[in-house]
Amino acid sequence: MPFRFEEEVREAFAAGGPLARSLAGFEPRPGQLRLAAAWAAALARGEILVAEAGTGSGKTLAYLIPSVLSGRKTIVSTGTKTLQQQILENDIPLVREALQAPFSCVVVKGRGNYLCLRRWKRFVAEPLFEYPREAGFFETMCRFAETTPTGDISECPGVPDDFHAWSEVNARSETCDASSCQETERCFLAEIRRRAQSADLVVVNHHLYFADLAIRWKREGFPDRGGRGGGDRGGDVLPAADAVIFDEAHGIEETASTFFGVSVSHARAQELFRDLLRAAARDEKAWHPVPSAAEEFRRAADALYRSVGSGEGRFFLPRPGTDRTFDRLAADLQRTGEELSRAVSATPAALSPGGEAAGEAESLLRRVDSFTEDFASIHGADPATAVVWGERRGKAVAFQKTPVEISTLLADGLWSGGFPALLTSATLSVSGTLSYFRERVGLAEVDAGELIVDNEFDFAGNALVYVPAGLPDPGDDAFAASAAGEIAEILGLSGGGGLILCTSYRTLGAIVEVLRQALPHPLLVQGEAPRSHLLRAFREDADAVLIGTGTFWEGIDVPGEALRCVVIDKLPFAPPTDPVVTSRIRAIRDRGGDPFADYQVPEAVLALRQGIGRLLRRGDDFGVIALLDRRVFTRGYGGIFRENLPPMPWIRERSGVAEFFRRFRKARKEDGKERAE
Repeated sequence: MPFRFEEEVREAFAAGGPLARSLAGFEPRPGQLRLAAAWAAALARGEILVAEAGTGSGKTLAYLIPSVLSGRKTIVSTGTKTLQQQILENDIPLVREALQAPFSCVVVKGRGNYLCLRRWKRFVAEPLFEYPREAGFFETMCRFAETTPTGDISECPGVPDDFHAWSEVNARSETCDASSCQETERCFLAEIRRRAQSADLVVVNHHLYFADLAIRWKREGFPDRGGRGGGDRGGDVLPAADAVIFDEAHGIEETASTFFGVSVSHARAQELFRDLLRAAARDEKAWHPVPSAAEEFRRAADALYRSVGSGEGRFFLPRPGTDRTFDRLAADLQRTGEELSRAVSATPAALSPGGEAAGEAESLLRRVDSFTEDFASIHGADPATAVVWGERRGKAVAFQKTPVEISTLLADGLWSGGFPALLTSATLSVSGTLSYFRERVGLAEVDAGELIVDNEFDFAGNALVYVPAGLPDPGDDAFAASAAGEIAEILGLSGGGGLILCTSYRTLGAIVEVLRQALPHPLLVQGEAPRSHLLRAFREDADAVLIGTGTFWEGIDVPGEALRCVVIDKLPFAPPTDPVVTSRIRAIRDRGGDPFADYQVPEAVLALRQGIGRLLRRGDDFGVIALLDRRVFTRGYGGIFRENLPPMPWIRERSGVAEFFRRFRKARKEDGKERAE
C-alpha cells in the first residue's frame, strides 16, 4: 500500500484538493468523504465494507479514487450497463484529470456481446434469418464486422436491442472451440481478456461476475474472492484481482442465485436442433445418422415444454413421481438427448482427425451433453436445497433450478480470506440497520465494516408522498380500474412527466387500457419497444408517461422535469405464489422464523425504496410520489414502510398534489425571469 495512502484519499476530497481543482463547482460533501475514507481503510487492511450511500452522495468517485490511489487491481461490478457506461465515460476521465495518475480501465461484457469471427464467416456464406424483417440489417452487420475494433454489438449502430440474428454470430461459450478455431489471433474475446489482464480497473456487471465465478466453481471448486485459483480456462473471462467493488449491490443475491442454478429453455433445444441440421446439410455423409436422432430430440422437447404452465409467468415444475405425464415426457427428452449424444459421437465428422468438421462436431456434442446434464440436474434436484420451476413469456418457456438460499455459497466462495471488498448501494438498510442485507448475502457471520450515508437531497422541501384516501384495497376487484382513474387525475395535475411502476403485468394492462383513452400525453408502455428506446423517448419528451414493471423499478436515471411524478400501484410484496419466494418462505418457517417479518416485509421495503429513488436524481429535482396502496396507513406493517422513506410530507387529498405543482411551477417561472434579467 502506498505511503500516506489514506491521507492522500482524504486530501483528494478536501476543499482545494485535486477534485476541487479539476471539477467546476465541486464542494466537499461529508458523506462522500466518509465513504471514501472507509473504503480506503478497508483496502489498506484487507477488509470487507458494507456501505449504503444515497443517490447524490457521490459514491462512484468515493470508491474509484481510493481504488486508483491504492495501486490494487480492482474489479468494479455494477447492476446495470447504464452505470457501466457512466463509470467509463464520465467518472474515469474525471478521476484521471483530478489525480493526474496513469492507470488503465477496461469495460468487459459477457461473451454473448462480442462477435465471433469464425461464426461470422459461416453466417456470411449462408445468411439465414429466423425473422425475415431482420434481413434488412445484413449490410449493417457486414460493415460492422469489417470495421469494428472491439466486436462489441453495442457499437453496431441501428441494430435493435432484440436482434435475434446476433445469437448466430456471437461468441458465447457453448459455440466456442479455441482448439480448432482459425481466428484465435484476431479473436475479439481473446483481445478483451488480454486487456482485462493488464488493466488496473476492470468494470463488469453482476451477471458477468457471477457467471464467471459459477463457471470456475463448477469446474474447480471455489476460487478465492478475486478469482484466484480459477485460472484462465475457456469460459472464464475475468482476471484475478486484488479487490472487488459491488455497486448496486442490492441485486447480487438474485443474480448469484441465477448463476449458481441451472436453466434449460425450449429455445436452447430448438437452436441446438437447428444447428445440428445445418451441419448435416453441409455434408450428409459426415453427419449420418444425426438428422433422425435430432428430430426425435426436437419432438420430445416440443412435447415436454408445451405440456407445462398456463398463461404468463412462473410456475412450479412437478416433482418426480407426482405427475405421470410430465415424468414420461421428461424421460423421453432425457433418453433422446442421450441417443443424440451417441449419434453425434459416432459420426464420421466426429471421428475424423482434426479439421473444422471435427471441431464443429466436438462443439455440438458438448452442447448436447450440456443440455442433457442440465436437464437431469433440474429434474433430479433435491427439494431441500433447490427449487425447480418454469417460466412462460409468450412462446418462450424455460425450466430453472435455483438454490433456495445463496448465503452459504457466497459465504464460502466470496467472503473468506483477507481480500478487500465493498458492497454499496442506495438501498441496503431496513429500519436503519444492514443486518437483513448481510444475512441474505452470506455476511451475517463475517467480520465486515458498516456505513450508512444519508441521502443528501431535500425530499422534505422538494417532494411529497400522496396516498389517495378513497381507493379500495389492492385486493379488491375494483382496485385496478379505480387506480387507473386516479392515475389519470394525478398526471393531469403534473402535466405528464410520470413514471408508473406496477407490481404485476395484469395491473399494468388494466391501467394502460384506461390511460390510452384518458391521457393527452404520449404513453410509453413496457414491451411495446425495447427498453432503451422507451427511456430515450421518455427523456426527450418532458410530458411523456412511461409505465412498466419488474426491471423498470431500478436503473432508470432521468434527472430534470422529464420525471416529476412517480406512481406506484401497490406496496411491492413479491407474489407468494412465485416458486422461489414460496420456497424461501418455507425454508424460513422450517427453521422457526417468521417469513413475513423476516423476509417479505424487508424485501418489499427495499423494492419500494428503489422505486421512490427514481424521483430525485439531482439537487434541483422535484416531484410527487403517488402510492396508491392505503395499507401503508391501515395495516400494522405500514409504519415500517413509512419510517424507511426519506423525511417528507405525506398527504391523503389530491388537492395537495395540485398545490404542490402550482408552487413549483411558480417558483420555476420566477427563477426563469431572474435569469433572463
